[in-house]
Amino acid sequence: MEHKHLGNGSIILFHNDAKYTPKVLDTILKGIKEKGFEIVPISQLIHRENFEMDHEGRQIPKGKDV
Repeated sequence: MEHKHLGNGSIILFHNDAKYTPKVLDTILKGIKEKGFEIVPISQLIHRENFEMDHEGRQIPKGKDV
């Protein structure tokens, strides 16, 4: 919950076959919501036009220097 890259627009990947995911998923989702974040489908996060990804996987407007 305290990872330096956790922020607005973060995408968190959970592997379906990971050993501990089922045990901790509820706790993680509750913690994220308690921090004020909203859980949304990935389709609401990915901008398809006029954006590109930087070296950390963050979306930035095309042509903007990072």
